[in-house]
Amino acid sequence: MKKIKSLGILLSLASKLVDFYEFSRDPFNLISSYYKTVSEESKNFKDNIRSTLKHALSKKYISIKKSHLVITKKGLQKLKSEYPNLYFNRKKWDKKIRLVIFDVQEINRLKRNQLRRLLKRLGFIMIQKSVWLSAYNQFDVIKRWAKENKLEEKILLIETDKFGFKNKNKIISQFFW
Repeated sequence: MKKIKSLGILLSLASKLVDFYEFSRDPFNLISSYYKTVSEESKNFKDNIRSTLKHALSKKYISIKKSHLVITKKGLQKLKSEYPNLYFNRKKWDKKIRLVIFDVQEINRLKRNQLRRLLKRLGFIMIQKSVWLSAYNQFDVIKRWAKENKLEEKILLIETDKFGFKNKNKIISQFFW
């Protein structure tokens, strides 16, 4: 009986030593959880790239020529409509200010937030949460978006060459970099 008891104590001690060794190598399991997170993120990243390329190929936004990806005319049009600031020819300012004022109810919060993201992407400056200002005419993109989302009656577009407000030069200078 003493042999079994001492063997049990010895095994228990050995398991505690192994546990201590594991803990000392990776205290609080931080390293293994980090590697698990990194490997999952890189897998998701690769999957996202793969699915994005498949989508772009299926929509014919890109094509493959001589093992290179090439943006098609359709792809350029899509880029210009989605990211007009990248392709917007900065012409001489016509001394007009464009205002977008909207009143989208809380029930349409998602659409309201989409509109704000669109205005930001178009280069508008937020004066208030529902009042945005730009020196460039981007109304056609906003009108198209409003029509697609059935919010034409909730959005007011104003273009004027008469304006006077505090810090006018500072605000206008944000459009010209």
